[in-house]
Amino acid sequence: MASYAHPTVITRLSTARTTHGPSSSVSAVSRRVSCKASSSANGESQDVVSGDVCVSRRAAVLASLASVTSLVAAGDASAGEVLDGLIKYRDDAKAAYEAEPDDEVLKGQLNFFEKQVDKTRANAEFLDALAPRVKSGVENYTGAMTFHVQDVAMEVDFWTKACGMRVTSDVGSGAERVATLAYGQTSLYADDGGKAALVIKQSTKPPSAEGERTTDVGNILSYIQITVPFGLRVSQIYESGGDLLYGFGYFDMRSPGGIPVRGQVATRRDPLEVVALNVKNVKEAEKALVAKFGYVAVKPLDTNKYAPKSPPGSRLLAFSSPTKTLGILLQPSRENLRRGDVFDGITVVSGADVFADADVFADVPFFSQSLDAFQRAPGAA
Repeated sequence: MASYAHPTVITRLSTARTTHGPSSSVSAVSRRVSCKASSSANGESQDVVSGDVCVSRRAAVLASLASVTSLVAAGDASAGEVLDGLIKYRDDAKAAYEAEPDDEVLKGQLNFFEKQVDKTRANAEFLDALAPRVKSGVENYTGAMTFHVQDVAMEVDFWTKACGMRVTSDVGSGAERVATLAYGQTSLYADDGGKAALVIKQSTKPPSAEGERTTDVGNILSYIQITVPFGLRVSQIYESGGDLLYGFGYFDMRSPGGIPVRGQVATRRDPLEVVALNVKNVKEAEKALVAKFGYVAVKPLDTNKYAPKSPPGSRLLAFSSPTKTLGILLQPSRENLRRGDVFDGITVVSGADVFADADVFADVPFFSQSLDAFQRAPGAA
């Protein structure tokens, strides 16, 4: 029997470790492998490989699906790299589905990649407009929040395993340890980037007379709100040392370091949505922050009908769009307010050339960091 050959191009993903200074990250590197399926004289199919290993269309698409996590999590992907990779995966999935149109698994994978391409392209277009405005000083960007906790490892476990964040940087050890987390890349020049950072530092507060190491969260920080497209992992909240206070329609949580977190399930460009602050005078705080940084103030969105509404008189401050970037919610409070020693402040990224000393508004430090410095280390002084 005459043999035949049907060429199939399959995208395979390997990883290459790229070192940048004291830390390193894994970036995705795609390779294209040409495979030919042939029939032997006895009619059995054989795989002829040009490259490394040849796999079936379904196996290739499954491998691509598993590789997306590595690709999107790559800490140093350049502009266009992630989107180009997703487009290749989508095209491979489309070819596989067209070859086997009755395969529901391949149909589902094609649908997944099409949505990922659309989402990443929309994010890239948003950043293409935002980054030049920030660089030129026309517009600022709320880029990070910083906290000091007693146990960095437990805090990182909570935010990654329970809340779905990723570690973008983890440097130093002991009292010098600093872990940076985000829901993707923080860079404004990566097509899947523009995600605000949570910077976790080791507390250096000395132990009490009894030898206990305690920190004071204070009550100026009301909560951090995250809006994730997937379910929060309740078991991991407890296993990481956190606590779940409420869980119907929204999640009211406490991180191991005592940080109040409000979570909900929905789709948002950056899942790190709001940092809510209790202030004595909302109008004064709003006026000062608008004058200093150019924030735009609007009414709170309060889109979740199950979650408590913002107190009357609250104002939401944001740049660009309150639905796409990290916002600051100012809430009126009559309590005796204190910042404590866990919440260190908020970083505003601008076109400035240097990292300025913090300006304090409503007892909360606001740091100004240049875009170039933010690209290297979000929130670092």
